Amino acid sequence: MRGLLRANHLTQRELAESVGMSEQAMSNKLRGLKNFTLRDVSRMASDLDVSLDYLTGRSDCPKPLEVK
Repeated sequence: MRGLLRANHLTQRELAESVGMSEQAMSNKLRGLKNFTLRDVSRMASDLDVSLDYLTGRSDCPKPLEVK
């Protein structure tokens, strides 16, 4: 996650604000003390410009594959 934040020039606070939660709530979720909702993960993927699969560790490809 730190790498994604750096690559997008975002702080944890800025990501939390864009997702619609407090910095403390984001911190708790990133440390595994609380669970992310699907809405949280979807907004984070959008803000970080990566696919949901990449964000959740299901893919090594940051962008979704295009179907032609």
